[in-house]
Parts: sequence; structure tokens; C-alpha cells
Amino acid sequence: MRRGAVLAVALAALALAGAVWQPHDPDAVDMLARHAAPSLSHPLGTDHLGRDLASRMLVAAWRTGLVVVIVGAIGLAGGSALGTIAAILGGWRERLILRGAELFIVVPTLVWALTAAALFGLSPLTAGVALGLAGVGPYALFSNALTHRVLGQPFVLAATALGAARLRLMLRHVLPNTLPLIFAYVGSQAGQSVIAYASLAFIGLGADPSKPDWGSMLYEYRMFVFDRPMLTIWPGLAIAAVTWTLNRIFDPPTAAASGGAGLNRGRRRPS
Repeated sequence: MRRGAVLAVALAALALAGAVWQPHDPDAVDMLARHAAPSLSHPLGTDHLGRDLASRMLVAAWRTGLVVVIVGAIGLAGGSALGTIAAILGGWRERLILRGAELFIVVPTLVWALTAAALFGLSPLTAGVALGLAGVGPYALFSNALTHRVLGQPFVLAATALGAARLRLMLRHVLPNTLPLIFAYVGSQAGQSVIAYASLAFIGLGADPSKPDWGSMLYEYRMFVFDRPMLTIWPGLAIAAVTWTLNRIFDPPTAAASGGAGLNRGRRRPS
């Protein structure tokens, strides 16, 4: 748990650093310093236009972090709420909500990205919204299944028999038992959103091609993969490292091994 907190703080610090500070202008071209080796002035070297790679990596980290936050917020606040409310309501209202949530699964992520880009332009914000909407359906179905599992527990059945209101039932009994597992799911989806955003940036969607993103850097530097392999290795390593770290933070091996034990730890007395 302590290691996960340290990793989370390190990632947040890296993303914030990229937003407010870079050692050099990430877009400054210096043809005299093109393909410079790593040094104190350029810790990761420079690219084919003499631009500082460390600065571009920091900016890309900030933009990717913004996408991850937006995707997680939309999925958690939107999809999880829909699934939980649907299970609490039950009947035809539950079926209606779930059918609506399934529409987000039917529409491909690429279509969401194209629509958001056409309506609002290319930015991490629009990419995050597109990826977040694409994830609403899975979040809703997952939280709905978890909620039904909790509603079948004896302590919840007892609270229902004693006349507990639906809102009180959800706040006191359902959410304390489902949120830990939903947060673990958020972590797994956050790692996937990093890869999805890099993929969209690689093909020129969901981001401004003139701005540094790990995916767009992979596309721009692909022609140097044999002559200057570090140009593609750095953004590739960043994508892999952030994805692995997010999964370790939100879904550590101990949590995966415990399975659904959280339902037992979070029980409350019926009221």
C-alpha cells in the first residue's frame, strides 16, 4: 500500500512538472544540435530537429495524465453511478438504463474519437471525453453486477426488511462494498486509456499533431527506428511504465489474490 502511494505521488509529480516546467522549449528547433547525445543540458538527447527530448517527454506526460484523469472521472462518476442506480431501482428501469449503457459499448472508440474531434477540435480534453464515454458501458455493467452481488448479502436483505430507504441502502451498504473493487477496475482501465490515447495520437486523432504526445512521437520518429532507436524507445518505455504503474497502484497482487473479500470486510449492521 505504501509503495503504491509512493508510485502515485511520483506519477502525479511527473505530470504536474510537465505542465509547469520543462528544461527547454519543447518546440524550439536547433538544427546545429540535432541528434545530440544525452548530456547535462539534454538528459535524453535531442531529436532530428534538435528539440529537447526530455522537455517533450514531460509535456507528453502532462497531456497523458490529463486524459487518464478525465477518463477515470467519466467512467467512475457516470458509468458506476448508472450501474448502481439501475440495480437499486430494478425492474423495467434497470433494463432501460442498462440498454442505454450498452450503446456506449456498441459504438467503437474510434467513432467516439472522430465525433469529439469533429465537434470540439483536437486536444487531450476531447480525447479524454471520447475515451471516457466509450468506457461508460463497461463501468455500468461491472458496477451493476457488483451491486446485485451486494444486494443479495444477508445484511442488506435484513436492512431492506427493516424498511431502509433506497438512498440510505446505497450509501450505507452498497457503495462501501462496491467502491474498492470499482477503484481496482478504474486502475486497469486507466492503464488501457494510456495505450488508447497513445494509439489515437499515433494515427493523428484525439490530439494536436503539433504538440508532443508519446503516440505522436512514436509516429514522428518511426523513420529513425534503426538509425536512432532511442527516439522511439523513450516514448515506448514511458507508455509501458505508466501503464504498469497504474495497474500496480490500483490493483496490487494482494488485492487480486483476496478476490471479493472486500464484501466481508465492509459489512455494516442493518439499520
